[in-house]
Amino acid sequence: MNAPQIDANFDNQVDAKDFSFRFKKDKLGTQRATVTLKTGVPSVEGIIQILTIGGKGLELLQDAMYDTIQAALRTWVSDTENAGQDTVDLAKFTWDAIANQPREDRRSGAISEEQWAAFSADYASVMPSVTGKSAAQVGSAVEVYLKKFSMVKTNKPVLNVLKVQLGLYMEHSPNASNFEDCLELLTRRIETYLKADDAAQLIDNL
Repeated sequence: MNAPQIDANFDNQVDAKDFSFRFKKDKLGTQRATVTLKTGVPSVEGIIQILTIGGKGLELLQDAMYDTIQAALRTWVSDTENAGQDTVDLAKFTWDAIANQPREDRRSGAISEEQWAAFSADYASVMPSVTGKSAAQVGSAVEVYLKKFSMVKTNKPVLNVLKVQLGLYMEHSPNASNFEDCLELLTRRIETYLKADDAAQLIDNL
């Protein structure tokens, strides 16, 4: 029986992870192929080493944690008309609270304002001809999307209409693939609100 082989170059301070990078279509409708790369990300042992050594590595880790909490707060502020220090529930923005959110919700804060603006502009240009609705009506739907349905989250008839309209947009807009992150978030948020049977369940699903 052969002895197991030991990889002398094995580094237990990193885990190999895949990173995929998607590209938007250009003005001619051409879309660059997705690029996938594999590189090391600090493992548990690596994180312990960062904490032990300190210095710039620890500063970068703290910056990343700050950015994560900031992104969660940004989403809440964007969705909440009366956002402020006196209305924020800080218990929802602790590190553990954010860690226990669905991964997609944690990523939603990374969608830039520019991305939302581009989605809004494309939706507003496509949907009047698709639905027969006026520009003002389509604009009202866009406003609801940008607020992540916060003003209609208990109005299931309205949510169902908006769900259908999002589906029509994804079917008819040649640029829909450029806004997958926005559309994934909106679709998932609609489903969450539609499944909520009462206020208590709705709160649990947030």
